[in-house]
Amino acid sequence: MFDVKKYIYNLVFVFNTLLVFLLLTESLLVIPTWLQVIGRLHPIFLHFPIALVFIWLFWHFVVLHKIVGNDWVLTIDRWLLLMTALTTSLTALMGFFLSKESGYDSEAIFWHKWSGIAIAILMAIWYGFSNAIQKKVWLHYSIGILSTLIIMVTGHLGGALTHGPDFVLQPIRPKVAEQSVLLSDAEVYTHLVQPILQTKCYSCHNQSKSKGDLRMDTEALLLKGGKNGKLWDTAAADLGLLMHRAHLPLEDKKHMPPLGKPQLTETELVILQSWIKAGANFETKVMDIADPQLQAIAKKQFSESSTNQLALDPLSPETIQQYNTDYRIVSPIAKDAAALQVNFFGASAFSLDQLKALLPIKAQIVELNLNKMPLNDDGLSVVAQFNNLQKLNLSFTQITGKELSALKALPLLQQLALSGTKLEKNQVQSLSALKQLNKLFLWNTTLSASDIQALKSSMKRVTINEGFTDDTTVLQLTPPIILNEEQVITTPIKLKLKHYINGAIMRYTVDGSEPDSLKSPVYNNKVVLSGNTTIKAKAFKQGWISSNTAEMSFFSSKFKPDSAIHLLPADKLYVGDGPQTLIDLAKGEVNNFRSKKWVGYKLNRLESLLLFNQSVNVSSVTLSTLVDIGSYIMPPESFEVWGGNTPNALKLLGKLVPTQPTTGAKGYLRGFDIRFSPVTVKYLKVIVAPVSKLPKWHPGKGEKGWVFVDEVYVN
Repeated sequence: MFDVKKYIYNLVFVFNTLLVFLLLTESLLVIPTWLQVIGRLHPIFLHFPIALVFIWLFWHFVVLHKIVGNDWVLTIDRWLLLMTALTTSLTALMGFFLSKESGYDSEAIFWHKWSGIAIAILMAIWYGFSNAIQKKVWLHYSIGILSTLIIMVTGHLGGALTHGPDFVLQPIRPKVAEQSVLLSDAEVYTHLVQPILQTKCYSCHNQSKSKGDLRMDTEALLLKGGKNGKLWDTAAADLGLLMHRAHLPLEDKKHMPPLGKPQLTETELVILQSWIKAGANFETKVMDIADPQLQAIAKKQFSESSTNQLALDPLSPETIQQYNTDYRIVSPIAKDAAALQVNFFGASAFSLDQLKALLPIKAQIVELNLNKMPLNDDGLSVVAQFNNLQKLNLSFTQITGKELSALKALPLLQQLALSGTKLEKNQVQSLSALKQLNKLFLWNTTLSASDIQALKSSMKRVTINEGFTDDTTVLQLTPPIILNEEQVITTPIKLKLKHYINGAIMRYTVDGSEPDSLKSPVYNNKVVLSGNTTIKAKAFKQGWISSNTAEMSFFSSKFKPDSAIHLLPADKLYVGDGPQTLIDLAKGEVNNFRSKKWVGYKLNRLESLLLFNQSVNVSSVTLSTLVDIGSYIMPPESFEVWGGNTPNALKLLGKLVPTQPTTGAKGYLRGFDIRFSPVTVKYLKVIVAPVSKLPKWHPGKGEKGWVFVDEVYVN
């Protein structure tokens, strides 16, 4: 008679034997594509064994023991166990195939894989030796408990792989109270972008699972990108890979997040797009980005005060101006905000009457800066009347702490600076009554180290900043400041350098090399610049670490063309101010290549004609460019200059093939010179070709690069 159970169990045996064989030869395996398809069924199929394990355990240990001697109950028990063994072994086999794909953390996948195989083998053994196992009660129950534990661990590890770490247990973890963030303090990445990535991206791009070799759970890895390159390109029309994938049709297999996952909302897309367009800086504040859509979103999400109950009537600009003096600045904390901030200047001109004069608008004032003002203890009673204050700076004032308890009348106070004042521990301790207080600055006060430590222990919800006290650490000098504003030299100019640390020696170079402390010339105010020059300067001082390098390029321009014509159009997104951009002597900025001071080329090469009303005798042409490797903006692949007295009879005067970078770097300006024997011309044609293929080390390897030009100088 045909025994179905026997053939199914033989299949279970084959699956488990295959699993063991694959484990032993794992390092030699190459999974073909058709098996990858079977492996990807694992997330769908795994629900069957999980459910069957628990159903069978309930049937076996509860139902079977309640209804003893009934044949149909026993038959169901055997079939449930057999199907559990079959589905667990098949699911484990699918999971093994899936684990050989890239993008999974080796440690996390290791334990999930072994626990899955363990439950498959355990179920097969239980079915094959069920009679012997049930005769030993301790073994019977031990295997039941072990099976439950293994299936739970396997599910937890699988959840971590597919939904991020701690997915299973996260709901029962202690909740971390969310801190309210003021609109003026909100950062775009921390408070808007990162929460989007956490909910929509981390599940597939985390420590345990990094699809496409991409992790998004740290800033460094987010910048690094994955196997398809960096996530954003601010020079691209679609802003790069992240936004391109997000805007693909939902049915497109490259659309992100993938079909079946929670999708990005329109609001979330606006936030990501605004952040990337503004440069994708991790510290940029919301109010620093002039995007009306982002501002509208932020104003809904963040409040202008520490509580949503604080409703302020905005004052007119004319009213606010009435409270401004030469020594007191009153202004909104952000554009169009009703809340105000006040800063005092000029200690010699300060009087308590100036503070009292603000009492009519005290409800609007949420930030008050009295740093270094001669405010004494009596003045604290006036400060206490500004009952909506959230930030108060009393650093280096004349208060002694005797009347510090007066500040308990400020229920919304969040940040208080008392640095450089004379205080006692118990006086500061009285501030514990301020329930909103979360930051306290106490550096350079009369408090001892033990006092500070005691305050930290008793005021645990307050972050206390006691300043830098390690006298053994060697500090680094700041770079010299290059004061020259004009980078285009039409007549010789003096180099102007400055440093704020007394005794610091500034050394410089003009040949592009790094300044050193021995051979490089010491700066004096007699250094004259007259031609194309790249100044590099560093500061040195005994007992200090030398500074980083300050760098600025200067360009000579003896002959200014009277007009210019583009023979090939610039990219429509980066047309600058038309051909005039190349000859207006207005330098572009490194961090703002979207301004009208730059023209950008990618599809076409730059091919422009410069015209002179009168013939000029020229011997060099300098091309001023931007290099921003992360934005795919590279040095030109080639640079040619043609000249002559008629536009149809131009001769090649010189050609340059610039050296390309070999590694990434921050954006910088770079000039390229072509020198030739003096020649009289009325027309110059400049041809600049963008890089045709980005190098192999670049995240966008193989793609076409950009070239950005702001000026062409003729000498």
